[in-house]
Amino acid sequence: MKVRDPWRSRPPVRIVLPATGYLSGHRFVVADRPCRRLVGKPTRWERAAMSCRPEGRHQITGEQHMGNILALKRARKAAIGAAVGALVAAGLVSSGGGAAMAAETSPPPLLQRDDNVVTSDPIPTVQIDNGYVWAQTTIGSTVYAVGKFDNAREPKAAPGAALTARSNVLAYDIDTGALLPFAPTVNGVIKAVAASPDGSRIYIGGSFNAVNGKDRWNIAALDAATGELVPGFVPSIGGSGVYSLATSGSSVYAGGLFTQGNGTARKNLAAFEASNGALLPWAPTTDQQVDAMVMDPAGKDTIIGGRFSQISGNTAMRGLGAVWKGSGVVDTNWQAPQTIKNGATATSAGQAGIFGLATDATGVYGTAWAFEVGETVNLEGAFAAEAGTGKIRWVADCLGDHYGVYSTGKVVYTTSHTHACGTVGLHPEQPKTTHRYSEAFTADARGTLGHQPAAPKYKDWAGTPAPSAYAWSPDWAVGVTSGLGQAGLSITGTGNMISIGGEFRSVNNGQFEGIVRFSTTPPGGAKDKPRLSGDDWVGSATRTTDDAKRVTVTIPANWDRDDLTLTYELYRSGTSTPVATTTADATWWKRPDVVLTDTAAPTGPLPQYTVVAKDASGNTATSGAATVAPPTGTIALVSKFSGKAVGVSGTASPTVQQPVTGAASQQWTTVPKPDGKFQLKNVATGACLAVSLSKVLSGNAQVLQWACADSANFLWSLKDVGNGYGQLVAGHSGKCLTLSGGTADGANYVQTDCGATTGADNLKFLLRPAGTVALVAKDSGKALGVSGSASPAVQQPVTKAASQQWTIVPKPYGKVQLKNVATGACLAVSLSAKVLSGHAQVLQWDCSDQAHLLWSLKDLGNGYSQLVASHSGQCLTLLGGNTADGANYIQNDCTATPSTFSQFTLPTAG
Repeated sequence: MKVRDPWRSRPPVRIVLPATGYLSGHRFVVADRPCRRLVGKPTRWERAAMSCRPEGRHQITGEQHMGNILALKRARKAAIGAAVGALVAAGLVSSGGGAAMAAETSPPPLLQRDDNVVTSDPIPTVQIDNGYVWAQTTIGSTVYAVGKFDNAREPKAAPGAALTARSNVLAYDIDTGALLPFAPTVNGVIKAVAASPDGSRIYIGGSFNAVNGKDRWNIAALDAATGELVPGFVPSIGGSGVYSLATSGSSVYAGGLFTQGNGTARKNLAAFEASNGALLPWAPTTDQQVDAMVMDPAGKDTIIGGRFSQISGNTAMRGLGAVWKGSGVVDTNWQAPQTIKNGATATSAGQAGIFGLATDATGVYGTAWAFEVGETVNLEGAFAAEAGTGKIRWVADCLGDHYGVYSTGKVVYTTSHTHACGTVGLHPEQPKTTHRYSEAFTADARGTLGHQPAAPKYKDWAGTPAPSAYAWSPDWAVGVTSGLGQAGLSITGTGNMISIGGEFRSVNNGQFEGIVRFSTTPPGGAKDKPRLSGDDWVGSATRTTDDAKRVTVTIPANWDRDDLTLTYELYRSGTSTPVATTTADATWWKRPDVVLTDTAAPTGPLPQYTVVAKDASGNTATSGAATVAPPTGTIALVSKFSGKAVGVSGTASPTVQQPVTGAASQQWTTVPKPDGKFQLKNVATGACLAVSLSKVLSGNAQVLQWACADSANFLWSLKDVGNGYGQLVAGHSGKCLTLSGGTADGANYVQTDCGATTGADNLKFLLRPAGTVALVAKDSGKALGVSGSASPAVQQPVTKAASQQWTIVPKPYGKVQLKNVATGACLAVSLSAKVLSGHAQVLQWDCSDQAHLLWSLKDLGNGYSQLVASHSGQCLTLLGGNTADGANYIQNDCTATPSTFSQFTLPTAG
């Protein structure tokens, strides 16, 4: 997992200090002497250049980059967590201890989006050009967005086009998405914005020293309509910058990383009189920066979030706390810090915190991030606390740093880069780490958290009240302009609209950069449809009875970015109304099979079937046609009439009927050809099944084997006739392979009219995998074998020993089992204790019809195949592509790179 520190990888900022001062969190001591002198050794991620200012202040200008150490620590921790999580899932280790383990859990259900939740349709909105939006606030229908950018861009315009100058702050109409004339100029990055209680002005905070050409040190007040500076409000804050603002009555509260306000010592927190900018006595302190502030809806407290480990010396307030808004005294009765602790000390100082805070009429909501975990750091995710008391309402312990948060009173939206969110019904950790960047939760609790298997080092929140998540997941293209490599960083809204700001480059593959709107009632209605269609979404059709009236189509469920439940309709070719309908829940990470049955299918050739997926708004996606294809690999052709196999007795000989023995002379390899045709190549002779253009038996052309060629008389297609049987149709004539004569051994095969009714079973064949095969890895050229009963599958030099021979046993729905000739056990994926490098091990086990013993063969068209495990959809894979003898096999993502690790040939064995 690649992660970045949200603040230590930030753009250049200017830091203004008194001539003597201590810059908390950056390990710089500025001496009272010529400013070229810097006392104190910078850390490896701090680079600074000093220059004198006329007023005797020191200005430190530097790019503050966090080194690779934290990212490496985090990646290592994630890797260890993933491995241990896999062990937990396999039952090898426990997932926690003590009271947490004993906690009863009732997981909150994943919910279908309702009318309170915005759709996943991004609505055209003014954009920014090559920058980021860090914070937002809303007054009426106007959204104020601040961050770092030089230009706004018209909605839907391409990068660099249709630009209007804007200097780190803009305003737009949330109802129309249009840019407003509001256009102050600010000469540095802005990290905070807040509205005055009466809505007449906005306050901005950041790292700047000029606004509209006038001196303003890291804080300023702007007329909300004109963008002009508010006269008389001229406070100054000295330090790295202001990262959070809140207002109440006539007071303006600022938090960040600084050492003074109006020339008086203040440590990361200060308050000013709105009328004249005078510094107020309110003076709590923190040891690390403050990144978020809101006023408690109950009215008495200022709620503070950041990366600190104490407030005014109270070490119970770690990353989160409350102080009285009048006196600044810590409110020890506010309960949330007793549960949420995200402030580390010593070498881990500053490596966790609360990023965002928001309120509605009844609650306080926050987002948490962490690079280090332990007693004083316990959350990545989001939380809700009751207004007034701070009692925790719920926790969503989704792993992955969280950023923006906004509540409508019914729905809580967050931005993040979650990668393991299964405890609240969203995606669990995936075999290949997959991030999602926005979530929607219920404002109330709907269940309790289970154990988090993905990161056992984190606090076990099992039994804690949890919200339900909604099936709402737009696609985001992350940006890099802030240094974070994320998508959304802040959220605001009003009525039925929300606005997400950040550094994203697009949403749902559309042109939306930095700012985007979503609505519960988007213009023109919800249009985001199920995600899969055409050749990317294809089912398989199978007749289930001899009368050919029942056809079952099995297809993996589709998924939708803002719908959990989809309706599925089965259409038969030539019909305009569905022949079957069902509903099913699915997500991008969990797509169970959907089964639809046509109970009135026509007799004769199998018609084509398509499936239509429909979401709650009526948007549809149509699958590719489900057709019957011949089995891949080596097959036997078994006559329905006689139960005997099509075989040969020598080269250039006729095909004859033989008792089924599994001999190579009865084994045929299917060779795909264009237009759905294929050749049948005999394993023993290497010749192909062909219709003679000369020899005739009983008035019909004889079928024999001949040197393979691409002539039409060597090509065949399969026509399904029910119950697993098919007719083999000759490519040059359209006639079918049939048995000429009775059930006696040695009877010949010819072609005849496919519609013949007399002796119709003579034309029907079962095409089933045949014989024994070896599984030879592409990378190593070695065989998969076993060394004893119940042993793991390992790589061995090819010896053709019985322990390397696997009999293909056909199973329903095109699945097969692979039964070892030496042991009689079947190839299986471990469901319990065997885990290698975070992946389930492949071994042999007593044969049964359980899904983890079933496989499907996926022909890659290059002479190689993948073996896909039925229970997981993952592929048999050589662990790490190891070419050494004794290397293990696992299941892994079929698309993992390099793909050659999961590619095999299946030559005949023995």
